[in-house]
Amino acid sequence: MRKSLLLFVVPLALVFLLLVLLFFSGYKIHHQSGQKLLRATDTLMLENPSIHLMDSALFTLNDAENNFRLYTVLYKRKYLETFSTELGQVLSMIDTVSGSLSGQSSNFAFTSLMKEKEGLSDRIATLKLTTDSMLTHSIKNEMVDRLLRSIPVYTVEQIKKEPVTMDTLNSIQQANTGKKGIFRRLGNAIANRNDTVNAQISIIVKTKGGKVIDKETYDALQLRKIVKDINTYYKNILTQQLNNRIKLDEEESTLAGTNIAMMEELKVLLTALREHATAQSREKKQAAHHIVRGSATKMLGIVIIGLVALLASLAAIAGATWMIRRNNRLLKAGKLAAEEQTRVRTDFLNNMSHEMRTPLNSVAGFTEQLSYTALNPAQQEIVNSITVATHMLVQVVNDVLDFSKLERDYISLTPQPFVLYQVFNEVVNIMRIQAVQKNLEFNASFEGDKNGQVKGDIFRLKQILLNLISNAIKYTEKGTITVTATLEPVSDRQSYFDFMVADTGDGIAPEALPHLFERFFQAGTSKSHLKGTGLGLAITKRLINLQGGEIEVSSELKKGSRFTGRIPYEKVTVPLMVPAVTNEIPTITGAHMEGRYVLIADDQEMNLLLLKLILTRWKCRFDMATDGQSALELFRGHHYDLVLLDVHMPVMDGIQVLEEIRKDKDPGKAAVVALALTANISADDETAFGKAGFNGWLMKPFREKEIYEVIMAHLKV
Repeated sequence: MRKSLLLFVVPLALVFLLLVLLFFSGYKIHHQSGQKLLRATDTLMLENPSIHLMDSALFTLNDAENNFRLYTVLYKRKYLETFSTELGQVLSMIDTVSGSLSGQSSNFAFTSLMKEKEGLSDRIATLKLTTDSMLTHSIKNEMVDRLLRSIPVYTVEQIKKEPVTMDTLNSIQQANTGKKGIFRRLGNAIANRNDTVNAQISIIVKTKGGKVIDKETYDALQLRKIVKDINTYYKNILTQQLNNRIKLDEEESTLAGTNIAMMEELKVLLTALREHATAQSREKKQAAHHIVRGSATKMLGIVIIGLVALLASLAAIAGATWMIRRNNRLLKAGKLAAEEQTRVRTDFLNNMSHEMRTPLNSVAGFTEQLSYTALNPAQQEIVNSITVATHMLVQVVNDVLDFSKLERDYISLTPQPFVLYQVFNEVVNIMRIQAVQKNLEFNASFEGDKNGQVKGDIFRLKQILLNLISNAIKYTEKGTITVTATLEPVSDRQSYFDFMVADTGDGIAPEALPHLFERFFQAGTSKSHLKGTGLGLAITKRLINLQGGEIEVSSELKKGSRFTGRIPYEKVTVPLMVPAVTNEIPTITGAHMEGRYVLIADDQEMNLLLLKLILTRWKCRFDMATDGQSALELFRGHHYDLVLLDVHMPVMDGIQVLEEIRKDKDPGKAAVVALALTANISADDETAFGKAGFNGWLMKPFREKEIYEVIMAHLKV
């Protein structure tokens, strides 16, 4: 079963691991493909900016060419300035595009274009410098034109007079008039009137060189000289302007030729750059298309692989489900078989323990009663041996029965108030007898409040202490048995019962210590050392754990073992009055049971005989029945002080009989004290006994002292 399960789990785990790896690999590939696909989509959506820049450069170049042609026709400076500016813009655009493309391409054609661009840039720079020079000349020529236009028209008054000496000559002709008087001449002088008829005035000019000419001739010569100088000046100016114009025309002609060639080269370069940018953009788009196709192919592959993996997983899950169901069916069948075997074994153990306990109880009871008779020393020794052997057999049967209960979780605790020291002292006194019989030194001590009362299960505490001390005595051939106990209060509501059982026996091997509390485990080194069923310590640990306690063991070979334990108990806040109990049974029973009327019902004749001996010694009256119906008939016909009913009887069991008793019309009879006789009791039994109306119960095997204590606890003395 385990091998088949392992063969199933390992491949399933490998398939799961492969699926996980496939999932992460697929996710990684899908993520990478998705990123590439996004980048490719962006590439397809975005246009190459270099192409748009080349188109702008071509447009600007055409506009610059038109401006240059307008300048050559109209000779307006603004067209030349616009041409120069646009030429610089074209050069800047070419530099931008070449810089952008140089980072994205490294082929030979592009390298040649870049070299050509560098040479063309130098020539464009020269052309621009020439254009700027022409602009300068044009500015100078316009300034000359403005100077020429600002020259005023020539006038004689503005001519600087030459320093000359002039004399006046008069030619007088006598008029026919008579001689004028002095007053008349004075009047004419005042009136500045000359007599031009009879007089001629001549102005003679003597030049600086000593030449004497008349004023009119002098003025004519001066005017001719000035006109000649002016004509010469303007002629020189016009000649210079004409030369500048010729030079400018030559430069313009050269510039026009250079411009035409340069424009063509620029167009060729721009066209080449645009084609290169277009080709590069086309390559990017083709690469993007390849990426898209590759990513789509990868994603399709992932989908196909995922579908195949899903189908494989479904097949594996289906196979796993089938195998799990098959294994579950096998496990369920095995579990049912194991449970059936456990049930059969437990039932067998229960039945066998009950069948064994009945005669053992009788043997133990009869042996106890025999010990109360007059015996010689030899007979007393035989009775003591029978008592020890019977006790050992009863202990084995009890262990088997308790173990079967533990496996079925049938063991329950019955908490009740008790004086812990009394229980401890009782167990110690019993086990001291066995230790003395083996010539072992037995030391016991108790620390704490010896009158302190706690609430717990008395029977289970006795069982724990008896198991540990009996094991110590059993496996110690010589030396000392030490038992210590401490009752330590830890709060107002709780106390710890700490105990230790140590011996000087052979000890336990270190490798056996971890398994010491397992069922059927025995730590003996040879078959001669193996004693008992191997259930005592397992039951002890289970009982201690059931009460919330703990137990530990330490041991050393050839030196002995030490068992230490702790059980928490609830403190009794209101102490109960517990009557002192002595060990002399005859002294106790004679005063309180004599004359009492008792009804006994049990289907085992030996139990009836044992109870008959005990009640006879107590001087009681009693009736006996072997079934429930007979017991009920006896009860209805008599008034009893005490009713002892076996739980399991033919016709009517003890619970059914008690239910009828509690329904009796006579309240006094219905309230009679009734005790259940049982070989074991569980929580369900305890509940059932309480509901039926039992006042208590007596555990088999019967011990006269225990019977008396239970009866005295319920009877009114």
